[in-house]
Amino acid sequence: MEFLLCASQRDNAEPFHFKATGIRVYSLEEALYHVYHYWKQSADDFLSAEMADWVNGALGLSHIASRLAPLSENESFVKRVTGFLSLIDYFGEGELKALETEITDWEKRLEWEKIKERADYSMERGEPEKAVPLYARALRYGENPAIYNNLCVAQMRLGQFEEAYESASKALSLAPDDAAVILNAAEAAIYCQRFDEAKEFIKRADDDANGPVVHGEAIFMRGLLACGQKKYSKSVEYIDQAIVLNGPDRFYVFAQADVYAKMRQYDKALSALELLPEKNADYHIKRAELYAASGNLSAAAKSTQKAIFLKGNDALLWVSLAMYYRMDYDLHSASGAILKALALDPGCERAKLENARIKKGMGRTREYQSILNDALRSFKRKYRESEA
Repeated sequence: MEFLLCASQRDNAEPFHFKATGIRVYSLEEALYHVYHYWKQSADDFLSAEMADWVNGALGLSHIASRLAPLSENESFVKRVTGFLSLIDYFGEGELKALETEITDWEKRLEWEKIKERADYSMERGEPEKAVPLYARALRYGENPAIYNNLCVAQMRLGQFEEAYESASKALSLAPDDAAVILNAAEAAIYCQRFDEAKEFIKRADDDANGPVVHGEAIFMRGLLACGQKKYSKSVEYIDQAIVLNGPDRFYVFAQADVYAKMRQYDKALSALELLPEKNADYHIKRAELYAASGNLSAAAKSTQKAIFLKGNDALLWVSLAMYYRMDYDLHSASGAILKALALDPGCERAKLENARIKKGMGRTREYQSILNDALRSFKRKYRESEA
């Protein structure tokens, strides 16, 4: 039996945070394993200055850290990846050869496809704020209806409705007969209160509907349109029809619950969620939002705790928990929750802002102002990076 010793023999409590995946690693071996399995998502991290500082400082491997800068200068992405994975004797020659072939094939694809793939991954993780600048970068290589469409969806998730409408319009100009694009344009128009245009988009999609699924989507959009026009009872009817046609889709059910909440019928809103076949983290997160809207902040906190248990230590969920505690004037519990969020993701802007609010509630004005200034500087830096 052969034993492999870790490259670093010291105890390490300082993780390296891979931004795209949200995964934290505590050893060089874990970092190598991560890059091997998530090499696309790790492209901006594994040869960064932050990685070199972490390897040198936290792991005490100065001899390995010194090899990272020359690696980053290699023009070939596949050579950068395999060079990083070969820093220590961890992967076998066969594993590296197989990965080299996979990356080489991937590199042959168009650049916009690679960037779109990374953006789509961020959307799958529920991180539209990371996807938007990636989609924008992909569009620099040429206009593409799929990218504009996905950008529209990401912008809607962030509440950037005018920008989403503009993206949908561009997608439509390139793919005028795509039902998904038309329906996303309808949704963006609804959120922008362009109700006449939304109505025309929905009719257009429904008239061209090829199968019951698109018809059900069109009916769902009629429900969103009715909601936007504050015709809540009609909205409920339409969304009920969509659920009957296409099943209890998560967006349908959440929208139904939101309509009931607008009617201040919170019991019905919570009951609507029971249509979901799977009571996963998203289910408990939505329950928490509805409890908070109804003023039951204690129940909102408990639902968020269940979501954390199911989803794992998610920094944003800890931020939500801290917020519900703060709104319920339990500043001690709020402080504990926000410290947990910051430990999981020290750079999380939402966590920093919530921490500032908690400090303000505690009367700690200087700390409140200091955190706000730090968050503002960080926001400006990230904005400049996204525009680069």
